[in-house]
Amino acid sequence: MKFQIRNAKNGLVLRIESEDPEAETEEIVYQESESGEIEAFAEFLQVLLDNYGPSTSRYSPKRIHIVVEPGDKYEPPPGQQK
Repeated sequence: MKFQIRNAKNGLVLRIESEDPEAETEEIVYQESESGEIEAFAEFLQVLLDNYGPSTSRYSPKRIHIVVEPGDKYEPPPGQQK
């Protein structure tokens, strides 16, 4: 399988080409939500993982976990929580 990700005006387009010449090429448009660029990209990665990533469970020796967290040097403005 071949994955190609390209930017769009307000999101991303994922193109998926199968190694099977009989299979159709699939394109998925992922539009950024109002939650922000970082959160939107994390959501995109989660969709990619859920649909095309390896099957794992909480009992697997290894699994992929996508998380958004603040930068280690980030300090929020006064009155705002981390």
